Amino acid sequence: MAETAPGLLPAQQATLDAIRTPAEHRPTYPAGFANELRNDAEAALTELVDAARGIDGRGLWVSKRDLAGVFGCEARHLADADTPFEWTVPTARGTVLHKAVELSTHRRFEPEGAVDAAVERLVADDDNLGSFLAEASDGERADLTANCVALLARFGETFPPMQRAWRPASEVRARARLCGGAFVLSGKYDLTLGSPAPLGGPDRLQRAGKVIIDLKTGSRTPTDPEDLRFYALVETLSVGVPPLGIGSFYVAEGRIEHEAVTAEVLDSALRRTVDGIGRLITLRTDRREPRRVPGPPCRWCPISADCEPGQAWLSDPDD
Repeated sequence: MAETAPGLLPAQQATLDAIRTPAEHRPTYPAGFANELRNDAEAALTELVDAARGIDGRGLWVSKRDLAGVFGCEARHLADADTPFEWTVPTARGTVLHKAVELSTHRRFEPEGAVDAAVERLVADDDNLGSFLAEASDGERADLTANCVALLARFGETFPPMQRAWRPASEVRARARLCGGAFVLSGKYDLTLGSPAPLGGPDRLQRAGKVIIDLKTGSRTPTDPEDLRFYALVETLSVGVPPLGIGSFYVAEGRIEHEAVTAEVLDSALRRTVDGIGRLITLRTDRREPRRVPGPPCRWCPISADCEPGQAWLSDPDD
């Protein structure tokens, strides 16, 4: 068992041990690995190209949320797509925390100062979230700030202090275009650490080095591992080198669930993504009735009042 490093709390050490892999133990990939993965993806999607372009003419954009939706309750997925998004204190909490974490990696802040600076930066962006924060009531701002300060303090006690040498980056947008743009796989990583490195040689080997982390401010969901495998696929197709690892860091628990990325993980993510794209196209072209899968999300589903399976689940005291 590894001893606790000087200056690290036990939970910080446990997180570091989970995500740290010595360079000599990191996998390497030939330069053509990502191209082969792309060829497999495009071959599997060829028959869906015309249908994808026929939806709105610009191709089908696919996110982790889209895939989670079609593999869960399809009726809720369609309802969410038709419901305009509105920022609330709970939905803004994650973004404010991510920005506070980002600012804390480049400058020493107390949690209160980091959260205040994050809110100021987001308001200055003058987008939908910035407008919500600027127009929020004093009570909403106080509630949001208190929640984020508590979460950031918890994060600081359980995640190892990030070093500049780790090349931390937050809110990283990534996209992979397939079949000439008929499909666009899209993601936004909460946090990345490290980077791949070219090793050269006759095979032009590339050493994996990046870890992609989702910061979870709420409860665990069954799709968390699959969401990150999708990110690993997007990263491989866009950068050309698979990430070293992926992980969900549950801030309230102070615990990370980490998985090493392998060729098998990427193959599983590819097959799920292709299957999900087929389901998305079928749903959006009205070829069949959407499945209804009751469960905890029924509590905030926009169509739960008119959904018989959802009402049955909500009225069951055992659930």
